Amino acid sequence: MTVTVERVVLATDGSAPAATAAAHALFLARVLDAPLHVVSATGAPPAPAPETTGTETAGPSASAAVEAEEAVGAVTRRALLAGVRLTSEVVGGPAATAVGRVVGDGDLLVLGRHGRSGPGRFLVGSVAERVLDAPPAPTLVVPSASPQPTYRRIALFADDAPSSGSAATLARRIAAATRGVLEPLAVVDERAVETASAETRRTLETEAGARVNAVAAAAARDAVESGGTVRTGVPASELLAHVDRTGADAVVLGVDGGDRTRRGGDRTAGTVAGRVVRHAGVPALVVPSAGDGERPDDADTIDLPERR
Repeated sequence: MTVTVERVVLATDGSAPAATAAAHALFLARVLDAPLHVVSATGAPPAPAPETTGTETAGPSASAAVEAEEAVGAVTRRALLAGVRLTSEVVGGPAATAVGRVVGDGDLLVLGRHGRSGPGRFLVGSVAERVLDAPPAPTLVVPSASPQPTYRRIALFADDAPSSGSAATLARRIAAATRGVLEPLAVVDERAVETASAETRRTLETEAGARVNAVAAAAARDAVESGGTVRTGVPASELLAHVDRTGADAVVLGVDGGDRTRRGGDRTAGTVAGRVVRHAGVPALVVPSAGDGERPDDADTIDLPERR
């Protein structure tokens, strides 16, 4: 997996939250000079009762297809007005399955955080939860109350996960495109140092500082302004507070699959991402690891002190 955005993919159900997500997808497609691909799913029709005739079961499926076409058409009109290159498709079956089939390497997926419920509707909220279990590509989850996109101040979670290099690279590229500022945060998990020795605590703090410094150094090479903060606390809570403190209008973090134990604690990256996506008041961009054995292009390198 790379972190080059070759295409922005928007999943939409035509709802108001999806329309908010569309504004962010159109903005990113424009500033990153990437085409936008819009997809809507018809959903899985309910299983017919034994006495149900073909005519009776055709109605819900046809209605769902019409709604999906209308959802795609609404975004198409906005893309034409914005001068964004666009392709689109309506796909059958459950929404999460449809997203998995459509999204590929080089894509940036955009979802609204909440969607409508009911037969044939694209369950964007549910899809976001399922997609984030194993993101097929960098995935931006946009809250329904998000303001108009600017991406001028981007909070970045600088942790020690394999995905952190990909997340930092993508955050840096967006900041460069918007002339924005990066606000990296490294957290020493308070649960890992409660009973740790003073030497271990100092080592964890040194590692956290090195991660922030690496982000700042890479940002400087790209002429991107960067701050940097190290705090001790619960990672997800500290990241959410960091977004508020810095006035960030987006947050970027990596996520790794499985229940991999993190250095310095027993929480997984997925747990942090899940909490941030559910509770952040700004769009959250969740970036999976590059492929096994593959370094993200232009990845940050960090020389950490040796653990004793």
